[in-house]
Amino acid sequence: MEIHILAVLLGAYLLGSIPSAYLVSRLVAGVDIRQLGDGNMGAKNTFESLGWLPGLVVGAADIGKGALAVLMARQFKLPENFVLLTGFCVVLGHDFPLFLRFRGGQGMAAMIGVFGVLFPLETALALLTLIVALALTHNWDVSCSIGLGLLPVMLWFNGRPSKQVLYPVVMLPTIGLKKLMAVWEARHIRT
Repeated sequence: MEIHILAVLLGAYLLGSIPSAYLVSRLVAGVDIRQLGDGNMGAKNTFESLGWLPGLVVGAADIGKGALAVLMARQFKLPENFVLLTGFCVVLGHDFPLFLRFRGGQGMAAMIGVFGVLFPLETALALLTLIVALALTHNWDVSCSIGLGLLPVMLWFNGRPSKQVLYPVVMLPTIGLKKLMAVWEARHIRT
């Protein structure tokens, strides 16, 4: 593997490792976001624990990290497989940040940034579906599952190549995996 490809992949991981929610919570309220709400280091917990403006800042930063990593890979004219791998690396960095002992968020906002650059139309439709589902169900997890779960279906209907259709299928379950890890960690700490 060429050195510039490794540099982009490492750069994407380090970019993802920038702990937006942690930094914003420290700056705004002098607290560690991991000690508030559900303990998740993401925009939703920041919004619920500190308010809409800090939550919006964290969401924008995390989406931006995902988008920037993919744009960086494209700028270096990496082959598509490595562009997809770059998207995975930035989400991996967000989920397991080097700077906070590998305890990060669930990666949804970073994924939206990655998907938004790779599949702009389909991602916009998935987010619109998520918003409609949220208005109807008032349940964030169900709405995300419906909206983002439709993304591979839309990619398939739009005739995207198989690896692009399968990409969200591989990436999205990591959100659920991170939720399960958080539950296990919470139980383990209590005992």
